[in-house]
Amino acid sequence: MKWLFGFFLLILPLFVQADELSIPRFASLKSNLINLRTGPGERFPIDWVYKRQGLPVEITDEFEHWRKIKDFEGTTGWVHKKMLSEKRTIMTFPNQKTVLFKKEKEDALPTAYLDGLIILTVIQCDHLSDFCKVRLQDLTGYVKKNEVFGLYPNEEVNG
Repeated sequence: MKWLFGFFLLILPLFVQADELSIPRFASLKSNLINLRTGPGERFPIDWVYKRQGLPVEITDEFEHWRKIKDFEGTTGWVHKKMLSEKRTIMTFPNQKTVLFKKEKEDALPTAYLDGLIILTVIQCDHLSDFCKVRLQDLTGYVKKNEVFGLYPNEEVNG
């Protein structure tokens, strides 16, 4: 009987499919048209429609193939996991100017001044630094972590 129990424990991982990714975590929207639902499934009504590919969102819960997300304004709801990308993006806040620096220091020359909701692709964030290296189309530079949405304090990201 013990061998049967041991065999069961051995093959159980073959049938369990878990993402094994931490909650909460950040992701980005995969397309320009994503339905945000009130619950985890197509039977739940659509509460909101996102129209911004690359928008960073925080995954706060999971249920089967559905992910509960929260955006920068605090809006929450459920989307299918295939609508999310692990590609890390961050976003500047509306009504706030953010400097894109040439180097990883505050007194560096600015590459650009970012105004409004701008989505940036994360290249690298060191957990010990106050800056992240990012890309915006053909521009590359550094932004201060505390001036963007889509990162946790002391988080390390290698895009």
